Amino acid sequence: MIFLSLILILIGMTFLYECSSKQISKTKQLYLIRYKTLFKFFAYLCFLIAGSLLCLEYGNAIGFVSWWLFATPITFLLVLWVNELKPNKNKILAK
Repeated sequence: MIFLSLILILIGMTFLYECSSKQISKTKQLYLIRYKTLFKFFAYLCFLIAGSLLCLEYGNAIGFVSWWLFATPITFLLVLWVNELKPNKNKILAK
């Protein structure tokens, strides 16, 4: 149950990332432009299903906290993966 919830959260985050205006402008894929609302709906549906599975398995409070704990690192890793992190040259030269 936990693994399925983790996969659903990952799928939801990926859908939201693909539907972002920055990503759409990079890829210019027509299916993303045409079905943007549908992709967002499925992303939120994945989040709802993942949260519901965890709440059914472990109770409301523990299920919500588990969902939150799974979603936070996935979001952080997605942000790190999307943004190209490079050292600031001005700070390196100042040392």
